[in-house]
Amino acid sequence: MPQQPIESLAEAVTQDVAAAPRPSDLASLLAPVTPPARPLVEPLAAFQEHLTLGPLPGPRIDLGPLLARLRQVSHRQWHQDFDASQGRPPQGGRGTCWAFAGCGALEAAYARAGQRVTLSPHYLFHVSKAHENHLSGPGIHSLVGFQGSSDVVHHLSYWAIPAANLAPYIDQGPLQNLANAIPRTGMALNGGGGGNREQADWFEFDLRNVPLAARWFAQYRVKSYGTVKNDDIDGLKGAIEAGYDVVVNVNDKINNGGHVLLLIGFDDRAGRFEIKNSQSAPGFGTMAYSGDAQFDLTAGTAYFVKEVQPVAVQRAAMWMGRWEIDHDGWLGRLVIRRFIDIRGNGSLPGAGSRISLGTWYAEDGRTSDVLGHLVDGGRGLHCDILGQRFELYLHGSDPWRAAGRTWWNNTPFGVVLTRGATLGAGAKGDFLRAKTIGTWDTVHDGWRGQMRIGADPGYVQAADSVVRHAWIDPGATAHKVDAHVDFGGDNRDQPFQLLVHTREAGLLGGTTSWGGQDWPVEGRLASNLYAVADDGTLRWYRHIGRPRLTAAWDEIKPVGSGWNGFRAVFGGGDGVIYAIRPDGALLWYTHDGRNQGTADWRGPLPVGNGWGQFQRVLGADGGVVYAVANDGRLLWYRHLGRRDGSPRWEGPVEVGSGWGGFVAMATGPDGAIYASQRNGDLLWYRHDGADQGYPIWAGPVRVGTGWQPYDSIWSAGNGYLYGRNAAGELYLWRHHGFRSGAQNWSQGVKVGTGWRSGIREVVVT
Repeated sequence: MPQQPIESLAEAVTQDVAAAPRPSDLASLLAPVTPPARPLVEPLAAFQEHLTLGPLPGPRIDLGPLLARLRQVSHRQWHQDFDASQGRPPQGGRGTCWAFAGCGALEAAYARAGQRVTLSPHYLFHVSKAHENHLSGPGIHSLVGFQGSSDVVHHLSYWAIPAANLAPYIDQGPLQNLANAIPRTGMALNGGGGGNREQADWFEFDLRNVPLAARWFAQYRVKSYGTVKNDDIDGLKGAIEAGYDVVVNVNDKINNGGHVLLLIGFDDRAGRFEIKNSQSAPGFGTMAYSGDAQFDLTAGTAYFVKEVQPVAVQRAAMWMGRWEIDHDGWLGRLVIRRFIDIRGNGSLPGAGSRISLGTWYAEDGRTSDVLGHLVDGGRGLHCDILGQRFELYLHGSDPWRAAGRTWWNNTPFGVVLTRGATLGAGAKGDFLRAKTIGTWDTVHDGWRGQMRIGADPGYVQAADSVVRHAWIDPGATAHKVDAHVDFGGDNRDQPFQLLVHTREAGLLGGTTSWGGQDWPVEGRLASNLYAVADDGTLRWYRHIGRPRLTAAWDEIKPVGSGWNGFRAVFGGGDGVIYAIRPDGALLWYTHDGRNQGTADWRGPLPVGNGWGQFQRVLGADGGVVYAVANDGRLLWYRHLGRRDGSPRWEGPVEVGSGWGGFVAMATGPDGAIYASQRNGDLLWYRHDGADQGYPIWAGPVRVGTGWQPYDSIWSAGNGYLYGRNAAGELYLWRHHGFRSGAQNWSQGVKVGTGWRSGIREVVVT
């Protein structure tokens, strides 16, 4: 299995990633700077002795003081202006000076090595605060200024930072407004350090504060650094003369407080340092060696960057943030605040040096420390939660998801994690072997496909519709399937341990092995199509040709009656169907027989009222439901009782406007929404705030044209999209860019006829 899936890493994150600097081979450019053989600064007497001319006739001439006055060094050519258009204006009203100085020193070091980049002080300030928030608790968050110094260079040898365009700088006022707009902060956070640790988490890990792409492409880091006494003027000049920029602590006499500057040159003729100062644009000025009108050097330690690391993503940083986690049907949140001990030696924690990484919050109110370590360069996280062992792995090209396994009574169970919304599937779970049989939409390390488990196993790769030979070992436990897929080449037998959840239906987690390492696997039972006939019959359709883009179907089966009396019917995912009665009551059903098309149901159960007032209602992943109001507002709801039909909800929350004029709409996987316009354009959106109902969006992006013939569209897992035309013909496409909005499609094919006459409504779930 190649490490880079066909669906590229760039398509797995937000669109601005396309502009992000990519790793390049800097091995030949990043040679360490070699200091001169003599000490950086020699005593004045030694200089004078070296510079004394003699014996010559006439008076002895001492050129030492004269030449000393001529010493002048400037590194201005390696530095950039503070520029809002680059995502990095001056620091404004925030006490973030040390983050700016650290970024400036690192930028210049990379520039000397041939790599020009504008780095993100916003991210650097955030990641430093989030790490400390885990240890110190209240009062440590990004609304609080300062709490740092010149030792930021040391921190930059432990964690990498991204380009500024991936995490643009936000000034204090807008940042405070953002914090206040997040309900779970309780409006308790402020520059004075208010709020508790959990309230700070909701702010720090909000994607409007730090976009996920910034964590995915944090790739610039210090390899080695040096120090000098902060108030040793000769030592500071010597470091600059040797080719380094020095981060120093100063007392700001005008603003009455501590400040951090970057020294980038000096001029002995004027007795002044050249400085980069984040207080104003473009950011350059001077300060006197002593007696300056604004700044005085303080005691302590100054730092400078000696070498930089080759440009490479820091996978361990990808774990930071808020996850929703489902282990064998047990639901909760996992918050990872740090991945390294900055008081340690800079190494990622290993099996023998585990550290506290974050906190697990169970749906039932329990909490637990997450004690663990990282494997495979940070790609895997092994931890204990309430004494239970977890082995979790990031998908190589999907920053939104992770998966793995956990153990209970020495038995492995599946785990899935998402940055978005996951509430698992139907709650009817058990250890029956039959529940593993079926067709599953799977993801393994970002590779998407469809796995058929049963008497005739098989695997179809979604990216190219190639059918792969698959087989299953006999004798596995009821919920564990040991499958194998022949991917060809050196990977003719890739093993998969698929762990079907026992406390819920239609969900699996697990691992696959490749190259001697474990990689994540997750899957859901593939969705089916249901049609409400004019006579009220509910028909079940399973499209077995979907992954191969062919018109192959199982036998159509009737699975219910009396469905023609509803105002509207829509799918809720994982076999859940919602029906709106004429009086506006919302009913919940789960089709427990969806795998084989039997009439085995739970429900109807009433779960809400007032749903008849909307122009359109759509179900999405994880219990999310969108309602388009008659005035075009998009309202978000989340059905927390989706698994059991209980009337537990979050919302409504308004998450957008202008959604009323579309011809057709469909919700796709991972927060995607498709909407067709009357001119035939197909627009793509991704709701990155789907888990909490926050207005965090990617898009709209036009991903297609010529959609006028299709009055209805429906989305299935892994990016498949159906469209029905006026003649009742059903077409199928695969949108390879369903996660990113890239305009990359498989050619549409006709897969059915007769989907209009005698059919009142069609849903996919």
